[in-house]
Amino acid sequence: MKSQPQLPRLAVGLAVGALVFATGVTLARQWLPDWQADRLAPQAVFVQRFQEMAQAAGMRLDPGAPHVAFARPDKDLDLDDSVLDGLKPDKAADVGVGLLVDVRHRGRWLDRHDRPRELIVHFSASGHPLLLQLGTTQEMVTSAMRREAAPAPESQARLARLLLRPGESLGPPRPGGIKGATAGSTYPVQGSRTAQQIVSTSLPGGTLLLLRQLVEPAGQRANETADIIAQAVLAALPLVAGCGTALVLFFVLLGRRRISLVAGAWLGTILFVAGAVAALRGDPTWAGLLKIVGALFVAFWAFLVWSVGESYLRSAQPGLTVGLDALRTGRLGPRGGRALVWGLAAGAALAGLRLAAEAVAARLPNAWPRGGSLRLPVFDVQTPLHDGVILAGGVALAMGLAWRFVPARWGGAVAALAAGLAIPFASLHPAPFQAVVGVAAAAVLVFLIQRVGLAAGLAAALCTFLLQAAAFCALYAAWLPVSLAVTAGTPALLLVLGFVGLSRSGEPEIEQLKQPAFMKRIEEERRLKYEMDLLARMQVGLLPKSDPEIAGWDIAARSLLATEAGGDLYDFIEDDEGHLWIAAGDVAGHGYSCSIAQAMTVAALSSLVAASQTPAGVLQRVDRVLRRNTHRHFTTLALLRLDLRTGTGRLANAGHPYAMLSAEGQVSEIPLAGLPLGQGPKRQYADTALEIPPGAALVFSSDGLFEATDTRGISYGYDRPREVLQGLAGKSAQEILEGLLADWRLYRGSVEQEDDTTVVVVKRVG
Repeated sequence: MKSQPQLPRLAVGLAVGALVFATGVTLARQWLPDWQADRLAPQAVFVQRFQEMAQAAGMRLDPGAPHVAFARPDKDLDLDDSVLDGLKPDKAADVGVGLLVDVRHRGRWLDRHDRPRELIVHFSASGHPLLLQLGTTQEMVTSAMRREAAPAPESQARLARLLLRPGESLGPPRPGGIKGATAGSTYPVQGSRTAQQIVSTSLPGGTLLLLRQLVEPAGQRANETADIIAQAVLAALPLVAGCGTALVLFFVLLGRRRISLVAGAWLGTILFVAGAVAALRGDPTWAGLLKIVGALFVAFWAFLVWSVGESYLRSAQPGLTVGLDALRTGRLGPRGGRALVWGLAAGAALAGLRLAAEAVAARLPNAWPRGGSLRLPVFDVQTPLHDGVILAGGVALAMGLAWRFVPARWGGAVAALAAGLAIPFASLHPAPFQAVVGVAAAAVLVFLIQRVGLAAGLAAALCTFLLQAAAFCALYAAWLPVSLAVTAGTPALLLVLGFVGLSRSGEPEIEQLKQPAFMKRIEEERRLKYEMDLLARMQVGLLPKSDPEIAGWDIAARSLLATEAGGDLYDFIEDDEGHLWIAAGDVAGHGYSCSIAQAMTVAALSSLVAASQTPAGVLQRVDRVLRRNTHRHFTTLALLRLDLRTGTGRLANAGHPYAMLSAEGQVSEIPLAGLPLGQGPKRQYADTALEIPPGAALVFSSDGLFEATDTRGISYGYDRPREVLQGLAGKSAQEILEGLLADWRLYRGSVEQEDDTTVVVVKRVG
């Protein structure tokens, strides 16, 4: 079997990943408050305490058992992480850090006649109540419309005492509720181990919210404001830059039809279904229906990031996406199997790294994990699957951009740095610590994608968050059985599929594998660009390697190529009698056939020029040569035979722009009509005699000079170059050439050169 040599290395990789993951779980069990499973009371304890609190509050609960589930940390608890820094896990859990248990059930006040409301209590893991809420968001809206009254202040004080613990009492109330709300009161908790207070706030419609909060030392928040702002900016800037880059590139690639949406659409659909089902399962009301909008947005963002990242990486390094294409088309083989297994191994290592970083942050002074180590519930509008897709897509995008704009040897490092800063791998304080951990994780993914492919990167990113969630759910299996099945079952399925792929033949996996349509267009564009570059090099190769150096004469020539291979040409040929033949021409059009006509013209001139010939006769014979070309092009050609001793010569012209003679401070054209070569009826050409006096210069230019336009679309024309040449009288041939082209560029401004431009200057030294 071909995959057998891979098995030992895969086994070692899985073992290393499992070891790193086990280390991270061990550190989390020791130092993270929400991983202290042995301190979590049984569900029956929370139900009993909830019923006792309802009875003490004067409520009669509806028949049935209360709903018990884990809850995310409540922002209204106002837990400042800097105050919690350094607390041991058990003390931190007592004030609301880590796990919270949400218990809720409907009931009715015994001393009131209003309709039933939902009673919600949040407990710490050890069973201490931290939050009491009377009425859900939906009930708050309904009650507000009915203008139902809130409980009296005496009732609120009675409810506040339900949040006290043995040995504690309420201090005198102060006006003001949560975050300075006027409709409420704040009660100091006397006898608490850490300074705390209970805040009671009346919400619209008679809804009531009471919670325990830490009391910060006076002036602490004001002293830390500047540091908080600096940390937020440091963490937010790369994230905002990354999100903006992904969004802009999505629409740019979409407009240029250089993006593949198939894989992103599949992933987005899976994420939307997972988020929508979880949201409705947790809250089957109209509020849950509203969460579907959030699930749709989250799925669309993942679709956008993945599509951009995959497409950009595919265009930069097509070989890295072959395994992904095989998986997407159902052609699972050794390549895809190896990607899945290596992805699982790397995902385990990254999950261990993430847990270890969060645990170390919880242990070190002046560092802490933000918002807990896991988002609860595990499956809601956002899921571990969403986090994995965003991470893998962002790393792929960073790699594609780095390979395009950065030298190859620095591409991987730059991609890891950019992705690590822009994608929050773990939410940690301080920001530099978070950046170091993020860059390390991104470096692992970049290395993995470079060696194994994008499919391995996606599997690793998914398993990073799934395995961490699976380990957490395993600690609380009785609470999270469905989440445990999904988070543990998905990596197990990937592992099984990986070994199934390794056991198969590799030929069907890549046989007739189709690339996305946009990649075919890109490859065709690259092929055409490569061939055009070859044509441009061939065109330059047909031109003289250097300008002639002749006593008594100063000659300079230059041909500026446009964006595509054109047909401008010039040549200098000396015959047996010492005459210098000067040719300047232009083949109409661009591309292959144009270059063929150019090569034929140069070859014909080299073979036909002789002392016994006249320029008109040579043009006549060159015309016959070009007519034998299947792809005929109009070819303009001016040909001068110059007597170097006397400065006299004979000139023939086949449709080329008139040459300009600069002599005695005046510039004049040499009008000489003639049809271009190569097409139309056979034609005759005539010679005209001319003389280049000492100090005079003869200038040949192609139509690219005269027809160039400025930003207003007005051509450079013929009058302006004559004025420029008049001002350059007395200059050397090279200075005349440079001065004319400099003025031409100045006139064009920001307008790109659309046609080849050639200038030949022949000056007789005075």
